[in-house]
Amino acid sequence: MIVKGDVINIVFCCDDRFAGPLQVAAMSAAVSTSSNVAIYVVDCGISPENKNTLQTWKGKFGNVTNVIFRKPPREKIFDAFPIAFHFSPAVFYRLAISRTFPELKRAIYMDCDVIIVDDIDLLWSVDLGEHPFGAVNEETNFFSSQDMVQRKAKVGIPPERTYMLSGVLLIDCKRFEEAKIFEKVLQFISGCKKLLPCPEQDAMNICLSPDEHLSLGPKFNFTPFAPLACRCLKNIKRPVIVHYSCYKPWNFNKKLVHTLCKLRLLRHSFRFIKEYWSYSDRVDEHTFSSSSTKQTWRFVYKRLFGGIEYFVAKKIRNGLIRLWRNRHGREKWTIKKSY
Repeated sequence: MIVKGDVINIVFCCDDRFAGPLQVAAMSAAVSTSSNVAIYVVDCGISPENKNTLQTWKGKFGNVTNVIFRKPPREKIFDAFPIAFHFSPAVFYRLAISRTFPELKRAIYMDCDVIIVDDIDLLWSVDLGEHPFGAVNEETNFFSSQDMVQRKAKVGIPPERTYMLSGVLLIDCKRFEEAKIFEKVLQFISGCKKLLPCPEQDAMNICLSPDEHLSLGPKFNFTPFAPLACRCLKNIKRPVIVHYSCYKPWNFNKKLVHTLCKLRLLRHSFRFIKEYWSYSDRVDEHTFSSSSTKQTWRFVYKRLFGGIEYFVAKKIRNGLIRLWRNRHGREKWTIKKSY
């Protein structure tokens, strides 16, 4: 039984590339909850300077009881596994939390590109029952069912299977070890030769049974820039954890965003970017040194014209191919799916 007032164990896993976002995520957790929190970091290569910055938080925030860094048990297969350039082997070590911190009985894992905007105790107090962990399922929360079928087909997941998001996990550490989650994913990775778009997330969905995790509400892993985000937000009213899995707020040009806001352009989308900045502005300015005007305009274009682009690329193109096949009777022509 989880008692309100317990120390909430929050675990992050990162290398030096995400040390800045890690500070923002951890700080938002401390600010947004009235409970005591302990910060644990699976250290996959963080500089001493960034560690020292986080260690000082025990004095800055009265409810931060501890900040602990510890290196995980390294697995060579993770370093050798083919992954996209914007990922690193660090993404797999969320599965080794119970081994890296064996003293923990229960933990909340979060990616570094999140902020906590409501009391994290709402997640901590969820009853997992007999499940080793809990995660948010993506079905109809953020993407359409058609998009999800295509995404699953790309990595070989049956269309009837649910697809969970690994960016936020509520973990019962003892049951997680007993279920051998780490070993199952490790075994799958050792035999997998293809490039997975979301390496650890796809691996977990492929090799784990859907009933091995408890389905959490979408408010615990709200993705603001997903196609169905507005509809999801109407249902949940207020998210607890906002996850910037598509576009990173620290890459946006602040002057340009504020100018576009004055023009009342994309107020809903920019609302969540500005909400992130409300936390990041309280962290050392040198933590975020890169902002891109190009990235900002690219985001604006996708939000304004992404739907039209999708319609032209998929509906009209596929319609023309069908017309060609019907007119010429060429059965060998097939429609190539666009993902």
